[in-house]
Amino acid sequence: MVKANKVLGKKIARVVRHSKRITRRNEIIQIAARLFSEKSYYDVTMDEVAAKVGVAKGTLYLYFESKEKLYLAILENGFKTLESLIKKEVAKSDPAPDILKKVLRLIFRFYRQNMDILRILSRDETHIIREHYKFTEYWRYRGIKLYEKILEKGVKEGSFHPINIKLTALIIFGLVRS
Repeated sequence: MVKANKVLGKKIARVVRHSKRITRRNEIIQIAARLFSEKSYYDVTMDEVAAKVGVAKGTLYLYFESKEKLYLAILENGFKTLESLIKKEVAKSDPAPDILKKVLRLIFRFYRQNMDILRILSRDETHIIREHYKFTEYWRYRGIKLYEKILEKGVKEGSFHPINIKLTALIIFGLVRS
């Protein structure tokens, strides 16, 4: 019994440490997003991020191995959150036009509530980081695929006229992005 309690205690301690680490990581991302939205990529330093977070610069590197990785983590966090919200809508059995309207509202609401991410994306500093182009293309592809699902559903149910689904999804994605 004592041994089982020790094992359980160690597991609980590990879960608590992991939870604290995730919380700290999210805090760093949130504060860094604010800084990157206010200044260009080149003008933000890890020293500045560390000072705003209230940690030593070395602590940041325990979470993110470079400024580039931190910058990409900000974007990935936003994209994952938004994709998760969109997937929930797409999975619903509502008619495709209703889903499309809800998804568009959801996207605009998300960016209104996350202005830092919107400012970073609108600055479009993709040329700065080599990895950023591949990263952005990956998320662009995933977003377009979600629009394709909605359009395919609409064509199947007769809500939309037969269309070039890939082109239409690309157009919608582009309109929303701009």
